[in-house]
Amino acid sequence: MSTVLDPSHILLDVPVTTQDEVFHAIAAHAVTLGLTTDPAVLVEGLAAREAQGTTGLMDGIAIPHAKSAAVAQAALVVLRTHDGVAWETLDGQPVRLAISLLIPEGEAGTTHLKLLSKVARTLMKAPVRAELLAAETPEALVEILGEHVLA
Repeated sequence: MSTVLDPSHILLDVPVTTQDEVFHAIAAHAVTLGLTTDPAVLVEGLAAREAQGTTGLMDGIAIPHAKSAAVAQAALVVLRTHDGVAWETLDGQPVRLAISLLIPEGEAGTTHLKLLSKVARTLMKAPVRAELLAAETPEALVEILGEHVLA
């Protein structure tokens, strides 16, 4: 579909219990995908962005993101937790689905803002949030995000 997102970028039912564990799992997977060689810098970037203001939305979804020189190419990495993790969200609910935007430093003003805007607009739609949370396979998640975000 796209170099930004394909089924290999999706992790389902990950047994994480904290926001920090979510960030570490995203960074570790980014290493596996060849998106970064420095997971510690990526975790720092995700945590620093979160410290500026929550990326938690509603219905168990968050959009943690980082722009960093440690990121080789723009990508989405999606992690769905097994039970949900505590996260400051607009509705006070734990996060079950983290749609993480990883953006190279040089693309921060263009790719980052365009992709973040599309993801945020998409996630304002309750039916799309429900579809994403109910998706049973990485391919289904990619299809939903592709239809609404990457189209």
